[in-house]
Amino acid sequence: MCPKRPFPFIPGARAPRQSGASLIEFSIVAIPILLVGLGSVDIAAWFFTRQAASLALLEAGRAGIVGHAHPDAMVQAFEQALLPLFPDSSSQASRQKLQNALHKRSVETGGPPWQIEILSPTPDAFRDFADGSVSVRGQGALAAINNSYQQEQDLKRRGQGWEQGRGPASGASIFQANTLVLRLSYLHEPVLPGMKSLIRMLGSENGSYRQHALARGYLPLVREIALGMQSHPVDWPLPPGGKIVRGQSAALAQSPTQPGCAGIQCGGPESPVHAGPSPSLPLAPIQPDPGGTAHIPAGNDPPPGSEHLAVSPDDPACGVVLCCAPA
Repeated sequence: MCPKRPFPFIPGARAPRQSGASLIEFSIVAIPILLVGLGSVDIAAWFFTRQAASLALLEAGRAGIVGHAHPDAMVQAFEQALLPLFPDSSSQASRQKLQNALHKRSVETGGPPWQIEILSPTPDAFRDFADGSVSVRGQGALAAINNSYQQEQDLKRRGQGWEQGRGPASGASIFQANTLVLRLSYLHEPVLPGMKSLIRMLGSENGSYRQHALARGYLPLVREIALGMQSHPVDWPLPPGGKIVRGQSAALAQSPTQPGCAGIQCGGPESPVHAGPSPSLPLAPIQPDPGGTAHIPAGNDPPPGSEHLAVSPDDPACGVVLCCAPA
């Protein structure tokens, strides 16, 4: 026997028309796949920019520690290290593309395209540890901190009655005064269409630099690094433009009234990032050095001024994956 047909067979009849059904099904499936793909591209661009900005901050820090913490040297080194983000094309050189991108950010935000805050040494540290015997080219009458024989300087100040060798104005030791701590805020432009509109809802036009950048549709990537000075830090005047600024003092950054982490990835404008140890924190033990120039604590303790970082800058992996900047 033949199997029964689901519908009665009518000779000469045509099957029902299904024109356009495939287009509807394709649209239902393709739109979410397209959004996921674009989101993946944006996330990949964000991670690449984050790593490039971290490497650029490291280069700026290196230029600072060997160049007496001169802001101009840090600006030049930082922007030079940003060139991999803007590779050469057939119509434009890498440096020109970088300058165009930075100019676009400045025009759209009304401020600097990126900003580095010098968290250490602070102006109070220069007042506490200014050494008139230090001579640096171009220094003039600017205050400078002696980078040599730090162990001996610390013992001398302890003998003068400074508790734990800490300055009365800054609350920092000579080791912390010779540690360059930088905080970077780099403005990342999203790739995904419509993402800028969502980011604008998170910012504030009248807020801080990072909040203002959010209000203009840019995502600020916040990175920090701490490096021991290899030259005498000088209290140079800051260049115009706002690319290099003085950060908050340690006492202000660690105020108990500081709000909790509320920014994006806990790195937004409300993130309580410490600028350094407060005067109430115990001083790490100091390893004596025969040459008189080392200032790394004994044992596995991090260098002074870097206690808040995810991994100590003297970790073997630091510099390979930029673990010396907090996640």
